[in-house]
Amino acid sequence: MAQAVHVPSLDHMPTIVIAGGGIAGLEALIALHGHLGSTVDIELVEANTDLVERQRSVSEPFGGGPARRFDLVRIAADHGAHLRPDRIASVDTEARRVRTVRGDTLGYDALLVAVGATPDMALPGALTFSALLDDLDAGRVRRVAFALPTAVTWALPLYELALMTGEHVRSRGLQDVGLVLVTPEHGPLEAFGARISSHIWSLLAERGIAVVTHAVPLRAGPGGLVVAHGAPVQAERIVSMPRLVGPWIGGLPHDGQGFLATDEHGAVLGVEGVWAAGDGTAFPLKQGGLAAQQAGAAAAAIASSLGADVRPEPFRPVLRGMLLDPDGPRFLDSTRGDVPTTPLWWPPTKVAAPHLWEYLAPGTAEEPEPSEEIDVGDLLLGLAERHATVGENALELRCLDAAAQVRGALPPDAAARRDELAGAHAVTVAPHGRS
Repeated sequence: MAQAVHVPSLDHMPTIVIAGGGIAGLEALIALHGHLGSTVDIELVEANTDLVERQRSVSEPFGGGPARRFDLVRIAADHGAHLRPDRIASVDTEARRVRTVRGDTLGYDALLVAVGATPDMALPGALTFSALLDDLDAGRVRRVAFALPTAVTWALPLYELALMTGEHVRSRGLQDVGLVLVTPEHGPLEAFGARISSHIWSLLAERGIAVVTHAVPLRAGPGGLVVAHGAPVQAERIVSMPRLVGPWIGGLPHDGQGFLATDEHGAVLGVEGVWAAGDGTAFPLKQGGLAAQQAGAAAAAIASSLGADVRPEPFRPVLRGMLLDPDGPRFLDSTRGDVPTTPLWWPPTKVAAPHLWEYLAPGTAEEPEPSEEIDVGDLLLGLAERHATVGENALELRCLDAAAQVRGALPPDAAARRDELAGAHAVTVAPHGRS
């Protein structure tokens, strides 16, 4: 349910505070500027002064070049905002004030939290990728496992690392090297649907990468990669992705991992005047394109709450992404069934964020024409079942909550399970002093 219209005092211009200058924060900023123009003051609170397109950094070890950088000061100024180099520490929702890490206090009529999440180790014993290529070239390593833990819901970077490593092994003529990708998914990148998953399976096979599905990686062990309910997968090196931990913002309701629960318009549940978008929300699928979609929905709701003639549309996730394949980028869209190398949107960026990329490349942004939707609600129910098999109850509940939001109603068994879990995982409010 959308928040009520907030009528600011007549003696001041409404103030919107956007916490976070990543994809979600900037997508919301540009959308809000379009909705409200110069009728509001916007404070963008972000410690960095550049937007870094980190989504491409996976290709850097393979000579892909450094990530692109964009000036946040200019982006903010071009959209009527002031960049404050800082981070929010806590929120007083009754007084509608934000306290920053540096000790400043900012009043707001509407607050959008888009601070992202914090990476943490998901698979004990797994290593970072940095030294792997040297070890392969020197013959010190001959068996590598790419492991996708259940706590990681956005698998694309791991697949990119596997594909690029496979091409590296092939192009260098390295002999007797075995690569295997271990995933709890039913098929590779199943989030994009069965037909795209089949294409990805073929790409992996072309580069000599074996795939083990329905396997839940747990940790590194003496025999290689330990998985639930199965024999260890032999490996000398294990490459994995970090799990994400929520922002734990003082004064805001959060779940047991610090994430912010929101409604379908991005409003933070339990408080007035606060919205959230991106990885810091409890929505379990963490991906830049989805963050941009959340930001667009939240921006419309905020504008409407401040009296703009805007009809808020709910967040209805459509998965899109660019797979950095060694033979050229592959464009993935959950509304399609192929993996073309020709762009499905323009400019062909790693993250489909229409407002942001239209600004960065004026006159070129296009939306793809969907042909066949996959059911993201069903995908979330599948993720919930996966978490249930290994006892990850908090993650299971988060997936069930998101599925209910996307679908509108859950199947009876899933609804009963959600009610059971909800009683043991209550949302709490962090103290104002915690950052």
